[in-house]
Parts: sequence; structure tokens; C-alpha cells
Amino acid sequence: MKKMLSEDIDAKTFLREYLKELHNKNAGVFIGAGMSIPAGYLDWKGLLREVVVDLKLDPEKEYDLVSVAQYSVNKAGGNKGGLTKRIVDEFMQVKKPQRNHEILAQLPVQVYWTTNYDKLIETALQNAKKVPDVKYTEKQLRVTRPDRDVTVYKMHGDVDHAEDAIISKDDYERYPRTMDSFVRALGGDFIERTFLFLGFSFTDPNIDYILSRVRANHNGSPRPHYCIMKRVGKKDYGTKKESEYYQLRQQYFIKDLARFGVQTVLVDEYKEITDLLEELATKYKRNSIFISGAAHEYGKWTAQHALDFAHDLSYSLAANKNRIITGFGVGIGSAVINGTLKHLDEQGKTISDEDLVMRPFPQVATKGQDLKKLWHSYRESMLAYAGIGLFVFGNKQVVGKTELSDGLEKEFDFCIANGGKPIVVGATGYMAEQLWKKVTGDWATYFKGMSASFKKDYMALGKAPKNLTDFIPTITRLVKELQKN
Repeated sequence: MKKMLSEDIDAKTFLREYLKELHNKNAGVFIGAGMSIPAGYLDWKGLLREVVVDLKLDPEKEYDLVSVAQYSVNKAGGNKGGLTKRIVDEFMQVKKPQRNHEILAQLPVQVYWTTNYDKLIETALQNAKKVPDVKYTEKQLRVTRPDRDVTVYKMHGDVDHAEDAIISKDDYERYPRTMDSFVRALGGDFIERTFLFLGFSFTDPNIDYILSRVRANHNGSPRPHYCIMKRVGKKDYGTKKESEYYQLRQQYFIKDLARFGVQTVLVDEYKEITDLLEELATKYKRNSIFISGAAHEYGKWTAQHALDFAHDLSYSLAANKNRIITGFGVGIGSAVINGTLKHLDEQGKTISDEDLVMRPFPQVATKGQDLKKLWHSYRESMLAYAGIGLFVFGNKQVVGKTELSDGLEKEFDFCIANGGKPIVVGATGYMAEQLWKKVTGDWATYFKGMSASFKKDYMALGKAPKNLTDFIPTITRLVKELQKN
């Protein structure tokens, strides 16, 4: 049955296509109630369970929850107070954002839409040091928050104004008139951006209403969007016949979503959604490369050879659409910056954090700060951006003597701790040589599953070529294979 009717797409296709939209800054996210359940909030069925019971209906049989909410309002003589109280009682409880929220907040997404009343996504964005411009009323649409990083549209309201929340059939029917600006904003975003829908199920009462509001804007050629949803399993319902029925119904629902350009990825367990998001974030970070290097001296290489290598390497990486990150390491940082700037100049591009992140280390402690602690947090925050760390040389002068750079080693450790992959040019010597031996001596820990050709190229980084610039094609191949995998 599944093979005959299946309309879902595989995870690799989703990751490849949505990743492109992230890099092009065209991605949006749409969050449903399912995203809030792991934090301890109720979904719609749980929220309205008491309402259903008060109406003397069976909570297990009622799926048209918008209508149920309206029945409650009708019974109260048009008074919505009971529903408002349910929203306040449930969503005024402060909960912590979950891992899915954290991952989404770190991605380069400028627009988040949600039907949820809670504050999980805006809290996650604030925790990620971003400024969210939150909008849930028509008046808020007319004002732009200064220095905002992202916009969060809460199209069904916010717990702080629960009396205005969209929950009953009356609310939904009046929405195109009372919230017309939201409808138009959503329609515009749906055309201009590629959305990822999360936290929705095929029984969710919201998703049909959402998509129907923007369908008229597609003109028969909708932009591709994606939805990750848990597959109906054999154990999700009491009997085999019931499970098969809902499996069939889910497939029809997935096919119906395709009318709106929404392609569905099915997973067997909710944990797989987090795994997919983690993989998406990791793949996105792979295009951000931290070049770690410090050199008071260059060993067997002349200063000019070493600087030419750093310059040409950063130029080549930037030309392959990678973001370069540098801590302005002594003897290396300037050449890294110059190589990247040369590429940007040739492309007629201005300097931005999308192409080059420069974070010179503070050299003097002020206001009683501990410089070592400051450097520790500074390194940690820089490496959080990077999916690949590139390590060269690694020495410093201490009281007139050359020593190995412990800073290079710390940056290596931060790279690994943040899920990054280390490319160490062992032939440059010093700390880089020690780290190259560490990686190649414990290959499975760092590069389990990588190809034989990848390992061959990596091993070559420990053997000195005639010129350091000869390493650039090898490093480029290593970077591309890491990004591909």
C-alpha cells in the first residue's frame, strides 16, 4: 500500500534543497503545536480536552477541534472567556525552549511564522543573541523594531493577549477581514521564501486553514516548501485495521499538501526530526571555515612562502563560496584577510559577516577582566560559527624562546566540541604537526566513514611539498568532501 500511494520525499533531497535556500537567505520556518509538546505544553487536543468533556462529547472521537471550540462559545452565549482561561492557564507557565528550537534559532532564517501562543521560539532566538521583532496584532505590523535580526509572526495570537487568540470557528472565519495584513504578509512570504513546516500532523486543525489563506497567490505554480512529519506507525492505534486506515489517510493528506507545493519528509520517530535538524545545521556550518594559525617563525618555510600560502588558501576557499573566519592570528591572520578581501573585491562585493568574520583577540585586560577567561569565551564563540577548522603552524615567542601555541590546541578542541571537522596541515610543523599526528593516529574518532581518497589526501598534509601552495588543491578536495558528506 505504501509503495503505491507514497508521496513523501527522502531526507537527502530535503537537506540538499533546503540547504540551498539557507545559503541564499530565502528560508522561512513555520512552527506548529507539536514543537511545544516536548517542552511540556499541550497540543490542541490536550488544550481542548476539558472543553470537550464539558460539552459531554468524547475527547477520543472529536477531531474537528475548531468546531468544538465554537460549540463552547455558543454554549456560553457567545462568551469566549472559557477558552481564554484555558490558554492562559496552560501557556502562562514558563517553559524552556527545546533542542529543536535552539537549532532553528541558530540557522540563518529571517522569518518565523507560528500558530503557537507560547514564547518558546522568541526565547530561543534571544538565547542565540538575536533580536526578534514579534508581531501578533495588526498594529505591530506597522512598526519595525530597531536593530531586529528576525521577525516572528504569531498569526493566532500570544498568551499575553489570550482574549484575542484565534481558536474558535468565528475567529477563523473573521480572520481574512480582521487580520488581513497577516494574510497578505503570509502570502508574500510563501511566494518569496521556502518554508519548513514543523510541529504539524495530518490531524492538525490549523494547517488547512493556513494553507488555504495563501493558495490563491500560487497561480498554479507554487514555490517548493517542506514539512517533516512522523509516519503513522502500526503501534499508533489500537488495531491493525485502524492503523492501516490512518496510514492511508496520511498518504492522502501528504498528496493534498503537494497542491500547495509542500513536500513531506516522513520519519519513524520524533527524535529523527531533531536528528535531521542537527544534520541540516551541521551541513550549513560546513561552509564556514575557521582558519587557525599563529606563527612567530615558519620553520623550514620562508615568511614569504608561508604568507603566500595563507593568502592563496583563503582566496581559494572564499572563491568556493565559503565564509572565512579568523581570529587574526599572529603571522597568519593578515594574509588570510587579504586573500579573502581580494576575492570579494574581484566579485565587486562589500565586506560582510556572510563572507568574512574577523575577530581580533583583545590584548589588554580592562576593568578587572581576566584576559585568559576572556580569550577562552572568545575562542568558544568564534568556533561556534564554524563547521570546519583549518589548522596551520602554531608557535609563539615566550621570553625570547619559541614555544608551541596552546591557543591553536584550544581552538582545535573547541572545533571538535562544536561538531566541527579539523583539517590539520601537519607539514607546517609546530602545534599543527602534533595535532595532525593526533588525528591520523586516531582516525576513526575524527573521520569514521570517510573515503579512502579522503584519507590519502589527509595523510599527504603531513609531508612537506616543494611549496606550501601545492597543498591548496588537496585542502580544497578535503573541504568539498566534508561538505558533501
